[in-house]
Amino acid sequence: MSSTTKPAEPVLRKQLLKPEDVVALIPGLTVKLLAQWRYERKGPRYYKVGRIILYPFDDLEDWFEGQVGAAETGDD
Repeated sequence: MSSTTKPAEPVLRKQLLKPEDVVALIPGLTVKLLAQWRYERKGPRYYKVGRIILYPFDDLEDWFEGQVGAAETGDD
């Protein structure tokens, strides 16, 4: 059986960022705000391993690209 779709890249092979790395990439974002978004179950996708929070770079980019219309429509 052949598949036309490429299998998903394993998460551990992706570039994973700590919250401090994420806020360094996005001006105005804070570690506290990321924590609030995790609590509210919104914001970029993340993984939690024990007490360690990791954001896959590719997922962060996809989430950020999706924010482009939020300012134009007034949605948060």
